[in-house]
Amino acid sequence: MPNFEFAKGHGDPLWPAGTPIQASSPRQWQLSVQRSSLILLVLQNSALVMVMHHSRNSPTGIQPRYLASTAVLLVEVIKLLASLTLAIHDLRNTHPEAKASEIPTLLSRSIFASDSWKLIVPAALYTLQNSLVYVAISNLDAVTFQVTYQLKILTTVLFSILLLGRSISLRQWLALILLTLGVALVQVSGPLAAEDWKERLTSLIRGGRVLDTHVSSGFKGLMAVIAASLTSGLTCVYFEKLVKDSLASVSLWTRNVQLSFFSLFPALFIGVLWQDGAAISRNGFFAGYNPMVWLTIALQAFGGLVVAVCIAYADNVAKNFAASLSIVVSYVATAIMFRTPMTGHVSTRPPFLFFRICLLARDNQKEKQESLTKAG
Repeated sequence: MPNFEFAKGHGDPLWPAGTPIQASSPRQWQLSVQRSSLILLVLQNSALVMVMHHSRNSPTGIQPRYLASTAVLLVEVIKLLASLTLAIHDLRNTHPEAKASEIPTLLSRSIFASDSWKLIVPAALYTLQNSLVYVAISNLDAVTFQVTYQLKILTTVLFSILLLGRSISLRQWLALILLTLGVALVQVSGPLAAEDWKERLTSLIRGGRVLDTHVSSGFKGLMAVIAASLTSGLTCVYFEKLVKDSLASVSLWTRNVQLSFFSLFPALFIGVLWQDGAAISRNGFFAGYNPMVWLTIALQAFGGLVVAVCIAYADNVAKNFAASLSIVVSYVATAIMFRTPMTGHVSTRPPFLFFRICLLARDNQKEKQESLTKAG
């Protein structure tokens, strides 16, 4: 990923350093990056939810199931290595005269700059969010998890208003209300009588339900996904503010290196050693790993890199709209791959959610066009 400079008269990172800036090319390039990253995010979200759900709920036989804490740690290690590679590429572009032996010094200075401590809190919250996602998807079916997790759109909007001072249009507030209704609808598998409602609520509060081949707690999964939505909204908005406030002097991938580096400590010491240390010493770090687990880790790490690009060159709200669109993709793919029946009641949810996404995307695109017109 090339380094970017600010074009004269504009406030966005637009073009690779050293490249002549023409009248329309920078904006076209930025829009191309935005659209490509959002499309990739839709595909990544759709694939991740299905693969992760399968890895957490498929039968393991006599083998223990893999530990979420080890997967979270490996995700951060892969993101760190990938971001380091891209950060080094940036440094070579911005310091072409530097010798190969000087690159590690320049990289160290940029990573451990005086403001790098600001990434400690979001790094800890990101690690917590990833752990909560594993807990939630282990106790909820794929579609319920993915739709309920879209509450992060609401939390992201609220934190954007509080931390970034953004304003939300009436149409967007209407779409957010539809989001809440969609989350409520997805918790219900069909029209329920009064006694069925009582039984469902009792089961949700008291304990478990059978999901695939093991017993899971719907209430535990619901609380985990709500907590993950809260931490997602806060950390994404905070990270967006840090990245965009310093993108002229600190590259995106340097920020991502800082975030992944500080995430290693809670993932290792709290998740792996403190929470699951006994199980790891008994069964081994890679107990329960199989190709599906490795695919889950790879998709999650790739998603972290794509999210960073979305945050830098679009925004968190647009990123979450793309994630919402993946609900429709996941729903159809889940019905086809796992032969889940699409009842009349359930099949009305994706169009309902898609209508909400269109409302949000329409206003978001309108605001971007207005900002581009003013900037031009």
